[in-house]
Amino acid sequence: MIGKLVLAAALVSATATLAQEPKPATAAEIASAKAIADRIIQSAGANGIFVNSTDSALARVTHVGSGMTCLFDGGPEDRIYIFPAQDDGVPRGEDVGCISRDEDLDIDLTLYATRYRPMPTEAEALADARNAIENRWPDAKPYDGSLATLSMEGRDPTLAAAYRIRTDDGEKLTLALITHRDGWGFKARATGPFEDAAGVSLYAGVLFEGALMAREDGSARNP
Repeated sequence: MIGKLVLAAALVSATATLAQEPKPATAAEIASAKAIADRIIQSAGANGIFVNSTDSALARVTHVGSGMTCLFDGGPEDRIYIFPAQDDGVPRGEDVGCISRDEDLDIDLTLYATRYRPMPTEAEALADARNAIENRWPDAKPYDGSLATLSMEGRDPTLAAAYRIRTDDGEKLTLALITHRDGWGFKARATGPFEDAAGVSLYAGVLFEGALMAREDGSARNP
């Protein structure tokens, strides 16, 4: 599961050192993945807000407004969330999330795209993410280790913040990644085993950058 998702995102973002190119998907595998993407879009009432951009053995959906592209392997946690229209003037369809879980690695990941009005700075968005984490886990402790985030040439580094938290399932690393591009605010939130903090941050960073690179190189179009 994780291998497929991370590899697909890595190929999009040209991080070829992570893995070798996979065997091409069969027509049956692509059809099955397309059906999963259709189901995810329909379950969220997201027709017209997301499109099915699947062209491999992984379900892929693309947010029409921002171009953010999300990968799903068909797990029970996979879903799109369309946030209701906000008092701050953000209409329905311009504040969305893609939610997934890798059972093998025990990692939860949510990718967000929002067209804020007005747009906060990236530092302000990161501060909001920190506040949200600290409010949810009052005993959260800032993580001072290294994080495996990705940055593309010519772009400012992605901002990141991470915490060590305690849950019913043990100690976890929870992190937030923030970047703004072309009038949209993008955020990733990931939580996974603390003992593999580097792996959790790599997982989030590759899938986050892959979701955004797809919008820039045109590969997120509906085939």
